[in-house]
Amino acid sequence: MAKLYWLGAFLLFSQWAVAEGDESVAEMKTDSVLIVSEETDKDRCWGLMFCPDITEFENDEIPVDSALFFSHVQSLEFQIPLDFNSEVKRFIDYFGTSWQPKLKEMITLSQYYFPIYESILDKNNLPLELKYVSVIESALNPYAVSRSGAVGLWQFMPYTGKLYHLQIDRYQDERRDVYKSTEAACGYFSDMSKIFDDWLVVIASYNCGPGNIRKAINRAGGKTGFWDIYPYLPSQTQHYIPSFIAVAYLMNFYEHYGIFPTEVSVPRTDILEVNCSKDFSLKAIAQVLEISEADIKKLNPSLKGDVIPQNVEDLKLKLPEDLAYKFIENQEEILRLSNEYKAEVKEVIYVVKRGDSLPAIANHHGCSVTEIKDWNNLSSNLIHPGKRLKLYL
Repeated sequence: MAKLYWLGAFLLFSQWAVAEGDESVAEMKTDSVLIVSEETDKDRCWGLMFCPDITEFENDEIPVDSALFFSHVQSLEFQIPLDFNSEVKRFIDYFGTSWQPKLKEMITLSQYYFPIYESILDKNNLPLELKYVSVIESALNPYAVSRSGAVGLWQFMPYTGKLYHLQIDRYQDERRDVYKSTEAACGYFSDMSKIFDDWLVVIASYNCGPGNIRKAINRAGGKTGFWDIYPYLPSQTQHYIPSFIAVAYLMNFYEHYGIFPTEVSVPRTDILEVNCSKDFSLKAIAQVLEISEADIKKLNPSLKGDVIPQNVEDLKLKLPEDLAYKFIENQEEILRLSNEYKAEVKEVIYVVKRGDSLPAIANHHGCSVTEIKDWNNLSSNLIHPGKRLKLYL
């Protein structure tokens, strides 16, 4: 058995942009190939990993052939066809064996995320099976971040996120909001479905962008079906659709192969939204409701720091149902405490000296690097001598 296995690269959301008069501006946004040794915990990595250079998976196979596959999928009322070939079979084997621990987690997490996805997809008249795209994009992790800067359950790059009306600023990142990011993904799928008449091609465009799809169609002599343009697509996209089909298949028929869900932490479902004034502080809300700030942020993953967004009049804050009613009943107390906490905070201007770093400054002043970056709208840890930083202490 070889010491090293090519496990491939993360399949991450490849963003697109269309410049005026230029249809080839879309580009692949990919991460480097990951090489994992035998002793490495392969499950540390979120997102989909594929094995384009492996012909067998340590002799492990899922006992499925075309006849069994089609007998299963015929029971599904899918709008998107699930095709079967050697590539699809290869990924079914991989996800059902090497990726099985992660697949078990996805089955459990899907009990929370899929009803939300399905409701939004249905409202937008889109095939419900598009929900599996999020599985291969982020492994259903709202905090997933790629090396190229794609974020959230649907792995939006900043430009595309803003194009589909997601708020991304120093206070919040709605790419991590399950509802709003799913609406944005639906916007993309709807737009692409007006251009391409094959749903597998629409999904492929999510990976490589419409520009690469158009190039493949031209090279295929004008043919527009996915398997017709398959040889002319980027190699990563060639793997993307078989991966989508394999995940969709196994997440419906996992029990048939002796695969069962594992226990993982799933967000609460008894959630209500309340209007949260920008005059409130997260610290005051947590104290009055007797819940930790960390737990509030888990329910509201779009919040980037400990500050309620100041650029919106009312934030839709998600809280457990019982605490939502407690919040409504105690808003005066929350406001009073918020004002007290704000009065305690003083703005300090710190001038960066030679040899300073954000971690060192944060450690010296008893705050976090994230807070300093939020306070000063910094996108990286890079600072220069003479820069004036606002600290709220």
